[in-house]
Amino acid sequence: MKIWIGSVLVIALLGVGFWLLLSPSFKKVGDTAQKVKKYIEEDDDGSKH
Repeated sequence: MKIWIGSVLVIALLGVGFWLLLSPSFKKVGDTAQKVKKYIEEDDDGSKH
């Protein structure tokens, strides 16, 4: 039973990943992630916006 649940979870995660890659909103998500990453890096340097 645990193996069955695990395989279903893996398939679901792969499905979500492919959906994100094919989805036009993936570019928006990527841009947002880059902005957040940049913001975090600037905070680490001690500089503010």
